[in-house]
Amino acid sequence: MYNLWTAGYTLRAMLLFGAALAGCDNMIQEIDVAPSNFPPKLAVSAAIDTDNGTFSINFTEARSLGSYKKWQSESRTIIRKGVVSLYEDDNFIYGIFSNEQGFDMSLRPSDSGFSFEEKGLALKAGSTYRLTLEIEGYPTATATVVMPADPAVEDIALDTGRKIHKRYPYFVGRSGGYSSGGDMDFYPLNIRLKDNSRDRNYYMFRLESTTVYAYTSYTETPPVATGNRALIQDNPDMEANPLSIENFEDVYLFERMLMSDMSFANATGTIDLLLQEWLVKASDPLPCDTASQQYEQRTSIDICISHLSAVTYEHHRSLALQRSEIGFFTEPVSIPSNIENGYGCFAAINTIRKTIYERYSCFPGIYYNP
Repeated sequence: MYNLWTAGYTLRAMLLFGAALAGCDNMIQEIDVAPSNFPPKLAVSAAIDTDNGTFSINFTEARSLGSYKKWQSESRTIIRKGVVSLYEDDNFIYGIFSNEQGFDMSLRPSDSGFSFEEKGLALKAGSTYRLTLEIEGYPTATATVVMPADPAVEDIALDTGRKIHKRYPYFVGRSGGYSSGGDMDFYPLNIRLKDNSRDRNYYMFRLESTTVYAYTSYTETPPVATGNRALIQDNPDMEANPLSIENFEDVYLFERMLMSDMSFANATGTIDLLLQEWLVKASDPLPCDTASQQYEQRTSIDICISHLSAVTYEHHRSLALQRSEIGFFTEPVSIPSNIENGYGCFAAINTIRKTIYERYSCFPGIYYNP
């Protein structure tokens, strides 16, 4: 889910001339633009994901430029009553109802707006989902999406017998990229993915590593890596953080890697990813001997492959370009929205999850059998 931040901006256009126009008296021209003024609307960031049947949402107040004529605190308290409804093929399936205290939609430097997440919904490919927000003081905001088809994965293969060495890793982040400065070793992770429609399709790849130890568990999200530039030629985070002319980098690591089917349209393509070596350690395939009082630690690594709706991809791309502040002469980035009577994005994500590696380890300790 992507947070949507709204703020007031002062718009000024400046025209600069080169040295050849040194004879001109005015080097800078200012153009006044009348500020827009409209009643507040809702800014919404919501998503449904077939992975664990997840519905997540964040919403707050979006203000117009005209509202800043009079000073008001950016972090003022905003409490409103209302109801959020989710429909599947026009049938009500889930609702969030405010209690007497209402929804806390306050704007803060961090953690702004009301946030909520629910799991366990039976979301289906091809179904139409409609989101409705009826919040007092704002026009009713609605959005409709169709859940994309399941990602057509034909095969997933992790080769731990072949090590690949990379000298110039580059971490591609949502708020900027940076070179690692150290060598890295990887194992190849190849995915056979079929393009299952004639329209442009968009995908997201991410990893999850879950460790269970002594009846506790924790999950990490190691980066997804690839050395194939053709796969990520239209990746939004790469577009927002262009590399230097030298371009020494030979592997790119993402928290979550977005791509389209541009390199395998209407065909089956091999998505050649890389898994960091440190994630795959020597394992003990046998269970612990309970008589010797040992703990068993189990670690599993999952690859999550998501088919994204087009508006989800375009919304992420626009936010990535906006955050990057590409340059002085760049035109303002237009943030696409599918929220009627509001702003933001209601995303539909169809995810499949596959375990690509497991390892077991035994440690001394007091064995507890509940």
